[in-house]
Amino acid sequence: MINLKTFYLAMFIVAIYFTASAQVSTATKSDSNISQLYRRLDTVIQNEHIPGLLVAIVKKDSILYSGGLGYADLKQRLQVEHQTQFHFASVTKFFVAMGIQQLVTKGKLKLNDRIRDIVPEIPFDNHWEATDPVRVVHLLEHTAGFEDVQLNSMVDLSKKKPLAGIDVIKAVSNSLTVRWRPGTMMSYSNPGYNVLGYIIEKVSGMPWNRYLEEQIFSPLNMHNSLFDLDGTQRPSFATGYDFQNGEYRAMPFYRPIGNGAGSALVSTAEDMAKFMLYLLNDRTDSSLLDNAGLKEMETIHSTLASRAGLQTGYALGNDLFPNNKKVSLRGHNGKGEGFVSWLFFNREAGIAYAIAANSVVNLWPISQVIEEFLTKNISAPKPVSLPINEQKIKPLLGYYQFMNPKNERWEFYRRIFGGIELTAVSKDRLVVKKENGQLDSLVHVGNGIFRLKDDILPAFILARDPDGQPFFQGYGNSFYRKVPRASVLIQQIPIYLGFMAILIYLIYSLIGIFLTLFRKMKLIDLAIPLLPIVGTYCFLAAYRLMGQTDASHKELFVSFNETSFSIFLGMLLFAILIVVSSLLLYSRWSRLNPLWLRLFLVFNNFFLCYLVALLSINGWIGVPIWMM
Repeated sequence: MINLKTFYLAMFIVAIYFTASAQVSTATKSDSNISQLYRRLDTVIQNEHIPGLLVAIVKKDSILYSGGLGYADLKQRLQVEHQTQFHFASVTKFFVAMGIQQLVTKGKLKLNDRIRDIVPEIPFDNHWEATDPVRVVHLLEHTAGFEDVQLNSMVDLSKKKPLAGIDVIKAVSNSLTVRWRPGTMMSYSNPGYNVLGYIIEKVSGMPWNRYLEEQIFSPLNMHNSLFDLDGTQRPSFATGYDFQNGEYRAMPFYRPIGNGAGSALVSTAEDMAKFMLYLLNDRTDSSLLDNAGLKEMETIHSTLASRAGLQTGYALGNDLFPNNKKVSLRGHNGKGEGFVSWLFFNREAGIAYAIAANSVVNLWPISQVIEEFLTKNISAPKPVSLPINEQKIKPLLGYYQFMNPKNERWEFYRRIFGGIELTAVSKDRLVVKKENGQLDSLVHVGNGIFRLKDDILPAFILARDPDGQPFFQGYGNSFYRKVPRASVLIQQIPIYLGFMAILIYLIYSLIGIFLTLFRKMKLIDLAIPLLPIVGTYCFLAAYRLMGQTDASHKELFVSFNETSFSIFLGMLLFAILIVVSSLLLYSRWSRLNPLWLRLFLVFNNFFLCYLVALLSINGWIGVPIWMM
């Protein structure tokens, strides 16, 4: 009898084993196409130096693949599996937006509710509040006009207890100034989603992360998904890496900025597959959005472009991407410290995939392989084009200035050099000339809406706002207003002349060093052109260091240290050395001959001082990063 029990127990264990094996093989290699896909992805991660990759692929009501490739931890040689937890960064916003939409569906919120009415304690400044208040929908679609997070607020190094409630919002209040009428144009703002997290807390009566866990994760059995609010590494977490000079450097974990409502999501391939199954298949669960609720999330409500008819862009926590040549995909991407992620889907076509890498790399080669696999049986739609009403469009031709930088301090130059010119119309084409001289021929699909000739979706619109002023939107939610070309040239010419002065002084300094060595020129006179060149070198070195720090060492922006001080000092020396050069020119004026030389030096120093003034006004010089 004992042997019989042992036999049955053994058979039971074997049955469980083969059942589990069958489940895994269904998700991985039972299909030869999946095996081929796996091999292609493996080749890509080797070529792109990706340590580990999470992959979840869903089609209609089936999980085609849920797992990973490569290593979650290089030191311990731990492979990525279907339950390895990856940080998804800004993909969090899609879930927060879904939580808000649930509250709207339940009647506890409205998309058009004024922020001042719901959370009057939020410290934000809106010059247009009386006529154009900031509303919930503006936060969801990044159209409130808020700036993105400042450099010294991108990671939280505090050892103190994490901030909560309104204190979290006050910590990012330096980004909560409205820069244009809310609902005009989109400008990506992480702090706006911190405010949405706070709204969820106030309306639901529980922390925003617990609300989403109860209302989204639990109904979908996403048991291995969470929101990382403390930055503590766990054994199940994939380690993030920075790949430089042929080596991988493990990245530390940090607490997310603010309350984490814009970046704290951690999930697995298995859980993301469950979530995508829900997106593609209508559920009747009372706590989850139905098809109508999801459709509402895919609709753009607030921008001038959407009101004029364009539905390509950022909706409620998700963006629409026109890149694929067969089917459009929407979703969200994320980029954090050592991690990058994409979540893309098309509910009508019944396809979805999620990918995440534990290194900040370009996921485009990965997505191309997966999208080719998912769309191989889908036919490309027939391109649509309609003749342009030249009588309506021709008056709108001209120069358009870029208007919506993410951060006014660090992207002010885009307002000056990021414009476009609409040069001509012909039949169904609009010719766009970029600042670098590149020409694009946009195809008209009707009502002033255009697409790139190889795209299946329109992503551009040329129209007038309610005041009758022409605007153009395209190139990834970039917004442009028609202005006289001269108004921009007036700003560009002095900058070009300043750049020319630097180049001239570089040549003059090289010649001057040679003349000084042969005692044909005094050292103090050489200092006039040489000091600005040294200052320019300091500035460029500081700017390069800032870019490198932003890419892999954001924690160094938070405090006073060698790196943050070097950036501050390098940019400050640019200004100081140009001022010293100008003072030397003044003191040596009577000793410099002939007259043309004095005028030549004055011309150069004048435009160099213009550059100093421009950079100082826009906060590039003399502002300690750690105190912004």
